[in-house]
Amino acid sequence: MNEITDRGPQPPTRRAFLGASAALGLAGPGLARPSLELLREAQSGTSAEGGPPALVVVYLRGGADMLNMLIPRREATYALARPGIGIGEEQGRIALDDDWALHPALAPLAPLYKEGLLAPIVNVGSPHTTRSHFDAQDFMEFAAPGNRSVRSGWLNRYLELTSRERAKRRRKGPAETEFRALGMQGLLPRSLRGDYPVLAVPGDAGSKESNAALNRFEKFYGAGGQAAGQETGMDGRSEEGDEGGSAVVKSGKVTIETLRRLQEILGAGEQVDYGFPSSGFGRGLARIGQVLASGEGLEVAGIDIGGWDHHANQGGTDGRHAQMLGDLAQSMAAFALQQSGRLDRTALLVMSEFGRTVNENGSDGTDHGHGGGMLLLGGGVRGGHVLGEWRGLRSDQLYQGRDLPVTTDFRDVFAEVLRSLFDFKTPKDFFPDYRPGRLDLFS
Repeated sequence: MNEITDRGPQPPTRRAFLGASAALGLAGPGLARPSLELLREAQSGTSAEGGPPALVVVYLRGGADMLNMLIPRREATYALARPGIGIGEEQGRIALDDDWALHPALAPLAPLYKEGLLAPIVNVGSPHTTRSHFDAQDFMEFAAPGNRSVRSGWLNRYLELTSRERAKRRRKGPAETEFRALGMQGLLPRSLRGDYPVLAVPGDAGSKESNAALNRFEKFYGAGGQAAGQETGMDGRSEEGDEGGSAVVKSGKVTIETLRRLQEILGAGEQVDYGFPSSGFGRGLARIGQVLASGEGLEVAGIDIGGWDHHANQGGTDGRHAQMLGDLAQSMAAFALQQSGRLDRTALLVMSEFGRTVNENGSDGTDHGHGGGMLLLGGGVRGGHVLGEWRGLRSDQLYQGRDLPVTTDFRDVFAEVLRSLFDFKTPKDFFPDYRPGRLDLFS
């Protein structure tokens, strides 16, 4: 089992929202600062505080540079390795403690860290040696490094296994809902693909164009469940003898009904400006939050941010990387504020397929690396600590002399999140050929 070390003072075991709200009000000029009275009014009369525990997984596709997100303050090698893109004290990096600092674009996350709601995890990744985006993403999202026979995502396996258990005890437990899981994008993340049906939500859901498309599909599937052109007998039944139409037609009707209900949820709007950016990610995360607050039983959601493969012109305190970090941090801070009533049982996990090289390259960028990092946000998180086993930046402390090593297997994090959030103990074959160790990520 990998050791999890911590730095900084021990936060309270449970966090009240009042403290977090006050801290969020200092998160920067771009973040809305609604009054506590307005927040209470927005939360009252809703089901925001109800519903099951929920996990939101954010995937940074392209191999995000964790070393410029969470900066080791005591490592002299850092400045030497990154003379062009490194973030020094004079460039406004934000100290978390004596050992660690945040990129200045991540300023909205600093209050969350201080309140004990955010835990960065260093040197997380896959034990596999690949530096291919496609392989590394598959291995991580299917949670089976090097095993190409596994084609179901780790989140889908959780949903499928727990769905079976719930079906056995249906009379005692809540009924399954169409909104138990969703991908807030047109193409499902690999982690959510598998036997369990998961809704993929187009980015234009709720628009006039989307409504027109649903209307066309509704006409195709027909009021009686028969697709246009389907052969029927004299009694109106399909040739297969299925009064409700084929399984495909039934599935199509359910999907349309679910999307219609989703449009109602999203169309209801929010009464408070929580400060979400107008970016695609900001809008998507806000929508996930709306579904969580609707009381429809959302349990697992996934959303991607692409474009983290910064081989050239990565930049330091400005440039594309800094802009993307700002969007990520602003969205996460707004989400924490939006979910104030249910944050104690909501977790947001940010990950990427691998990290970047310690040394910048000749194009003011970084190349594919090995060990990376994660960000874990939530009311039950053991936040206010930098978690993970940090070894340093000397060449003899690096993987192959050039990359951050992997000291915490990503599967250990996945297993701990499922166990702590959902009380789900991964069965023996959940992670093929691997038994995860226990971590201390939650209070």
